[in-house]
Amino acid sequence: MDKETFSTLVHEQQRQLYRIAVSYTASSADAEDAMQEALLRAWKRRDTLRNPAYFGTWLNRILINECKTLLRKRQLPTADLPNLAAPPPDEQAMALRTALFALPEKYRVPLVLNLLEGYTLREIAAMLSLPVGTVKTRIARAKQKLEQEVSVHA
Repeated sequence: MDKETFSTLVHEQQRQLYRIAVSYTASSADAEDAMQEALLRAWKRRDTLRNPAYFGTWLNRILINECKTLLRKRQLPTADLPNLAAPPPDEQAMALRTALFALPEKYRVPLVLNLLEGYTLREIAAMLSLPVGTVKTRIARAKQKLEQEVSVHA
């Protein structure tokens, strides 16, 4: 894969990568650090990508691993609210964001990948190295927990 193709593919997924990284790290600065490390690692290992059609899934897996590494190194709690640059438009959105980041990582990440990023259960299972049934259960539980949390604060 040449530099131009790599750059184009990364540029197309930049916002998505950021959202995934923030869902893991709960920090804008940490998300950016993880993204930079993931992109560097992906560039160095681009020859390991067997099928270019799976570039997005491959890059997301690298990013998720980098987020986990960063969190282990810094030992940051992931339940803290992120310091995002753009404030939410209203109280309801703030309540939803608060509830989302209060979810344990194992529920939050599959939910973000599915609902916000549009990945299928199989793609998420591959990214997270989990069985499809586990991903489905975690998404369902995440939705339940979000509904409970938002209805309590409504």
